[in-house]
Amino acid sequence: MKVKGTSLKTTRDFVRAKFPNDYKNWLNSLSPNSKKYYDSIVDVATWYPIKEAYLDPIDKIAELFYNKNYAKCGEDMGEYSADIALKGIYKVFVMVAKPNFLVKRASKIIETYYRPSEVNVVELDSKSAFIDIIVFSEMTLALEYRFAGWCKKALEFTNCKNIRYSIKSFLSKGDKSTKITFMWD
Repeated sequence: MKVKGTSLKTTRDFVRAKFPNDYKNWLNSLSPNSKKYYDSIVDVATWYPIKEAYLDPIDKIAELFYNKNYAKCGEDMGEYSADIALKGIYKVFVMVAKPNFLVKRASKIIETYYRPSEVNVVELDSKSAFIDIIVFSEMTLALEYRFAGWCKKALEFTNCKNIRYSIKSFLSKGDKSTKITFMWD
């Protein structure tokens, strides 16, 4: 499986922004196969092998800074990534977008930055939706929560209130898909 360089860049930038005094410790904790991707310039247009370039470094972030709380680590990373991605020229667009439209776009973002992957979106009503990640062979718990955190933060930009999510099934735990339900007021 492959991941677009943009995801590596936001991972590196997350550690630099949130744990600046420990960035070098994180970098040095990575295996040589993982470290090489972060020691040089990350090309955001390049496809990288997902495990050593992305998943293993995220696991190290969870171990070093979150006491192995992969869910909290993933959610924080997702929110950070959405915050970076949806500022600037996209901010106005996101602010006027309907929440369900934004959830649908988020599913396409997953398919754009991770391959092969396949995501379905089901609009439940005007106050809820769920994404169903049905193809993603190397899913991890931290990544499932990263996707949830990204969508949650994106929904905040649409002025949704009281945003909640629940992960109903987990590819990372052997379920047939990852189902994440989002609700808002």
